[in-house]
Amino acid sequence: MSNKEVLNLRIMGKDITIVCPPKDKPGLEAASELLNEEISAIPDKANALMLASLNLAFKQMTDSSHKEIDKKTNAKIEQLSKSIEKALD
Repeated sequence: MSNKEVLNLRIMGKDITIVCPPKDKPGLEAASELLNEEISAIPDKANALMLASLNLAFKQMTDSSHKEIDKKTNAKIEQLSKSIEKALD
């Protein structure tokens, strides 16, 4: 028995069929919807797919870098809190 399933998606008005693990179907469907939303917001339809992909990749990179900055900031705050507590003792 195969652990792959067929998934039909519609992107930019075109039907595509892919094969994926069952657990990935909801995420791929959501990604397809997100991509279609990004594409519909771009007035230059000739380059919409490329621009939407670039925009989504940029958002992902930005979100990742913000998470890293947040981790570093939280670590620094924790370090400063410990230093203050130590100085007050």
